[in-house]
Amino acid sequence: MKKTDKTYVVAACSEEDTIKIGKILASVFENRVIAVCGDLGAGKTHLAKGIAQGMGITRHITSPTFNILNIYKEDNKVFYHMDAYRLTDEENAYDVGIEDILEPEGITLIEWAENIIDVLPQGYVRIYIEKCEDENKRLLFITADKESIDRMAIRIYEDTSR
Repeated sequence: MKKTDKTYVVAACSEEDTIKIGKILASVFENRVIAVCGDLGAGKTHLAKGIAQGMGITRHITSPTFNILNIYKEDNKVFYHMDAYRLTDEENAYDVGIEDILEPEGITLIEWAENIIDVLPQGYVRIYIEKCEDENKRLLFITADKESIDRMAIRIYEDTSR
């Protein structure tokens, strides 16, 4: 992360809200790596579903916990969905072919990205999802370059103003 990056905090009050936020993120962070961190059950896969839907991918999105990497292609769009939970270091990440998805023609979302943070390219988007006391509520701390964050904030505002 760079000193010029900006963080925007978004509240999601349901799984549907998290998916909706993901759809908006898909329109802002094209061809980017998105590193998602958060506790078990925080909503990382729901966010991934929203991003895929925002890209126009209609296939069912599942957690890649066992496969480590799921690739979804549809209408010239590619969504790479990786789960780094079981990866313990850089070497493990390269063993599963991470170098092929770090400069995506589409979007790469990596759950449990904190496990392989050192291999991520400059300019990646960081999202930390925090569970709240209310079991349905989540706070998403989204960090990226100022221009992208400002564009995202406008889209979120427009979406919630309707």
